[in-house]
Amino acid sequence: MPTENPPTPDRRASQLALGNYYGTCGGKPALAREISVGSWQVKVFDPTNRLALHDGWLLVGTGWATLADACAATGLS
Repeated sequence: MPTENPPTPDRRASQLALGNYYGTCGGKPALAREISVGSWQVKVFDPTNRLALHDGWLLVGTGWATLADACAATGLS
């Protein structure tokens, strides 16, 4: 049975360096996460919104260079 190659130390280190930040946005739980180095996205948990995915999370935006930029653009606190 084939197995996947384990991640190299460099790849593992870069994955660990990515950040997450939990807060609120518009009174709803929110998550900012670094999807790659220098690229942040913000999601809001709003299961009543018809645009939210099946798990209740709504993507607010993506592509900010820093967490501060993402927070300023979306109102995440």
